[in-house]
Amino acid sequence: MENLLLLFTQELPCWNEETIKLAGENPDGLKFLCESGDLNQIDNIYMLTEKGIKTREQAAEDLYLPITPPGEIIINESKAREMLDLNIMTQLMDKAFLTDWGIKEITTRENFQIMPCLDDDKYFIFDGERVKATWPDSPEIKKFLADFPNFGVSARKIQAPGQKSLDEWARVNNLHYGNLCVDFVLRARADFNHYKNYPQLESDKYKFLDADRLFVQKVSGDYKNLLPFIGKLHIFLTEQRRIFLPGWFDIDHDENEDWILLAFITDTESELENLTQTLRKWGHDLIDPVNPVYILGSSIERLRNQREQKRTLYDWFQDETIRIMRPDAPDGE
Repeated sequence: MENLLLLFTQELPCWNEETIKLAGENPDGLKFLCESGDLNQIDNIYMLTEKGIKTREQAAEDLYLPITPPGEIIINESKAREMLDLNIMTQLMDKAFLTDWGIKEITTRENFQIMPCLDDDKYFIFDGERVKATWPDSPEIKKFLADFPNFGVSARKIQAPGQKSLDEWARVNNLHYGNLCVDFVLRARADFNHYKNYPQLESDKYKFLDADRLFVQKVSGDYKNLLPFIGKLHIFLTEQRRIFLPGWFDIDHDENEDWILLAFITDTESELENLTQTLRKWGHDLIDPVNPVYILGSSIERLRNQREQKRTLYDWFQDETIRIMRPDAPDGE
């Protein structure tokens, strides 16, 4: 029973039989945990009760595991389904591929600070059916780029500004941090035993050095709601290249390219087709200001039907996804 209880975390508070099986556990104990008062059930969704939080904490202590924050007690059905959807996507994404000779570091609902952060309508505008990136022309961004001009491989010779410098810049310019929350983030570290021998950088706040990065967001509703998310990601990537890992964000210690992939996940294949056509119609400003970056597409339906686990992130990217937009090809390819 302890293994079941330990699955319930602040990041993934809601589970059902499918997600528990995907995580490699047996769901047979769910009924017992409901009867004991440790779990509450809404339809086919299970979540911890107050009693369950205490039982889980004791189980973690008994197994000498870190006791993590319990998070909120979920009693709302809409919230429970939202968090279950996140869990389903997380488990399916984790099962989609391995990382041969390396490790996968997965987070859910990871929050990233954004500086400068603009109003939602300041990232892109529509020019006919095309989308035009307007964030690079904002006064805050222009000053940011002027004050932090060093990027690219040549910047490796210069000390990275790091968080303290960015904090001071924000204070002087009277700007406040914004937030970007990403449903699923993967840092894929190939040949980990080799790369761990290289020196780490103190400025690497988000631990992206020598890793491929996959940012995954579940999509529902109006696709225009994705534009502020994409814009904030653009600024976050710009920060990485100029503040935290200048010279190291795109090229690793062995001079290999580190992938930056943005994947949107729909529920069905028909929704994925609609999303693909919409984003391609909007055009390359969705990626061009911060290339190299790729936009991929998949669906819960597609992930469930995947016949075999791929060996690497690259294999999954090539064989199982729709390449919605890529820096080396025009729209629609």
